[in-house]
Order: sequence, then structure tokens, then C-alpha cells
Amino acid sequence: MLLMTTIDDLPAEGLPYIIERTMNEGANNVHVLNAFTKKGRMEYIILVDVDENKLNDICSLLALEFGTLGIKTLEYKHLKFPFELESKTVKVNAENIGLESNVRVKYLKNNGEVVSLKAEYEDIKPIALKLSSKGIKIPLLKLKTLIEAEAYKNVLKNRMITIDIE
Repeated sequence: MLLMTTIDDLPAEGLPYIIERTMNEGANNVHVLNAFTKKGRMEYIILVDVDENKLNDICSLLALEFGTLGIKTLEYKHLKFPFELESKTVKVNAENIGLESNVRVKYLKNNGEVVSLKAEYEDIKPIALKLSSKGIKIPLLKLKTLIEAEAYKNVLKNRMITIDIE
């Protein structure tokens, strides 16, 4: 179920606290969108993905924290794509520093063929922090891209795809 409410009298500093509380209470996901309302006032549109058995708890929390007078409920159908999660050993060698860690890679598939893949943020973050602590400056998103590119090499290995960049 998707819950929606709007708030126009909350400072932005309160949002992370409420998002965390909502997730801890059992929400599957929380999205906060900026919007304009009548007379050019700023507001937040709050969308909460929640299972029906947690509906009352989440609505009560939102009413408490936001002071909202009502919440819209939207029923939806979630189309899940088939994926496999595999743990891969990642070895990073940089400036006389060797680092080895496991990274989960999510492979999105269609008819058994890999369509897309993503390395898990929570597994990459400690690698980036460790490298940073050793003086290796690489942005987290660049590290993620490099790991995903290596994972793609394994997917493409048996296909006749060659990329040359000069």
C-alpha cells in the first residue's frame, strides 16, 4: 500500500528523523518530494510504501510526527523483476595498498539473460572509506562504476563484444 500526505509547516531538519523512525516502524520505503502549493508556499509530499499489516502503526506515527489531519492510501501493483544476488570478491590494488572485500552484486534478468547489474552500496561504502583512510582518493560512485564494469566483463565474456577506446 502507498500512503501519501503533504506537509507545509515542517523544517527540513526534521525529515531525516521522521524518515528513520518510519523505516524503523516497518515501512518498506519513504520518499519525500519538494513541491509548491497555493500562494507559492513550499511543501513536502511524503510517500510511504508499507505492507497492510503495518498500516495503522505507520499512519499513527505520521500523524504524531507531522500533525497531519489525513493520509491518502493508494493501492498499487508492484511489478518485480527477477534478479539474483551474488557475492563477489573484490580486490583493490592501489599505491602499494591491497584490499580485499566481498561485494554483493544484483543481477537483473530477463528470460535468464542478464539485462542489468548493480553492486550494493552498503558493501562498497566500507571499501571507499578504507581507501580514503589510506590516502587513496576515489569517489564512491567511481569505485562503484569500476566494480560494476568488472562484473559486466564476466557477463560479456562469452559474447562477441569488443570495446576499444583510444
